[in-house]
Amino acid sequence: MSDATRVTFFMMVTDRDVVIADYAVRSYAKISGVPFKLVIYSNWVLSSLRERYFTQWRQLPFVEVWENPEQTDDRKPQDPALWGPFELCYPVWDRELRKLTDTPFHATVDADFEILDGRFVNEMLRRFDANPRLIALSTDYNPRIPGYRDSYSGRVITLHERRHTHFCMYRRAALDCTVSHAYHEEAQPGTTEVGAWDDAGWFQRALKLAGNDLEVLDASYRKCFVHYGAFGQNRHITEDNVALYRRLRILGVRGAFGLGDPVTRLAARAAAAVLFRHADRSTYAPGWSQPARS
Repeated sequence: MSDATRVTFFMMVTDRDVVIADYAVRSYAKISGVPFKLVIYSNWVLSSLRERYFTQWRQLPFVEVWENPEQTDDRKPQDPALWGPFELCYPVWDRELRKLTDTPFHATVDADFEILDGRFVNEMLRRFDANPRLIALSTDYNPRIPGYRDSYSGRVITLHERRHTHFCMYRRAALDCTVSHAYHEEAQPGTTEVGAWDDAGWFQRALKLAGNDLEVLDASYRKCFVHYGAFGQNRHITEDNVALYRRLRILGVRGAFGLGDPVTRLAARAAAAVLFRHADRSTYAPGWSQPARS
């Protein structure tokens, strides 16, 4: 890594999302004018998949793969309270992000987030340079949403604001915050709804309360990337159909030739809805995220 490296992107990969991650990892080559590295963290990926994919990814000049030798196939997590045979995101972030002190900026990025045009990264760094108080900047954001139905738990909650973690860049000073990235919830005064902060939401709240600015990228950059979404619960997109799925999703974002025409975009979204109507990632895979037994 060069001393001039400005940002480290931190991507966790699991068995379920490796098929789409292959496109996401390679897409970082579309970033120009920014010295960076992409750290890929193997979250209990099977040895056969590591051999196939990690070997190729390591050939990319910007990739650094982190593997834990204790994560062997025969020791994969089997606790049904987990979301799958892998660690949850927040303990990995709490533990591993603190190691990223050698670059001025770092970012959490999802394995199912593909870069189509890298110029939005340059814009994010420009905004950091323009505002010394800015400590976190994401591509997507949700404000406080009362009456939100969580498809995973089946509950109606008040979902508090969050800069989404699928591509969220932080200034190095954020590493000094000791608050966990864990999901957090509290009783809401005057209502039966629980107030919930999704992963990193409570952490970001702490950054804000400390007097820092947190922002979101302008919507004009939306065609620069595609977030396929929730591939940690993928069980239907495979090596056989991922190419078609990806092409339709990109068309749904950018339109034909990247021009953003609404007809092509709507047609692509309709085709994806029909051809992949069985592809559900809005619920946990069967047998996982089960309540703890007393």
